[in-house]
Amino acid sequence: IGFCTGCCCGFGIPVAQAFGARSYSDLRRYVANSLWVSLIISVVLAVVTSLLCERILFMMQTPHDILHHAYLYLLVTFIGIPCTFFYNLLASIRALGDSKTPFYFLLMAAILNIVLDLFCILILHWSVAGAAIATVFSQAVSALLCLYYMFRKFDILKMEKGETALDKHYIKGLLDMGVPMGLQFSITAIGSIMLQSANNALGTSCVAAFTAGMRIKMFFMCPLESMGIAMATYCGQNYGAEKTERINMGLRASFFMVCLYCIFCFIVLHLFARHIIYL
Repeated sequence: IGFCTGCCCGFGIPVAQAFGARSYSDLRRYVANSLWVSLIISVVLAVVTSLLCERILFMMQTPHDILHHAYLYLLVTFIGIPCTFFYNLLASIRALGDSKTPFYFLLMAAILNIVLDLFCILILHWSVAGAAIATVFSQAVSALLCLYYMFRKFDILKMEKGETALDKHYIKGLLDMGVPMGLQFSITAIGSIMLQSANNALGTSCVAAFTAGMRIKMFFMCPLESMGIAMATYCGQNYGAEKTERINMGLRASFFMVCLYCIFCFIVLHLFARHIIYL
């Protein structure tokens, strides 16, 4: 999933550069090719990870008493990788100057996820698998809404003849940006998996505690990751427009905001860690 998120962020950079340079034909080709490449990568990932799902959990020393639930949750998540991929991709292609609408769709997906969690777990009694189904379904709905809105709202995305075809030049541009960023995100995740594997050997109680801590960490880390994704688009757009002075200004501003946020997080977590973990 980390690799998917990083790839999608990277795919948005050539789109931002083309938009900044006002090369709208290139922009449409990058968008079309990013959709094709995302489809291929996400389907391959979904198939491979679904087949290896049980083996992965054994390698991670998952406790036997939660193995079945972990398998169901992971299997549904892996099957839903295409939904996750397009959910992140379409939210990342905000180089067209509208970052608010994708945010509203993501907000709606988050609320829908919570409602479906409660419905699937409490009403339908689907247990842990219900939580995974709720997440994948809400991401699919958000992705479809983003896709519909993009091609209805922006005239510059209305494809002309030949612009929807796969093209080696544009695929290379996307992969040159997407794969390194995907690896950047996944390397951190691999470290977390190794830590989780060691923790799993300690038993179910330690797994629950570790998972709760990781959820809180992910919550507080989201703004930092979002700032990185926003800066990738911001720099790409200004690079395409040949306004390098704005890139330096943006880097300074983002660094200042990140430092302030980190200080805020340190104070909140230091003072209220116990209260937050009780939640």
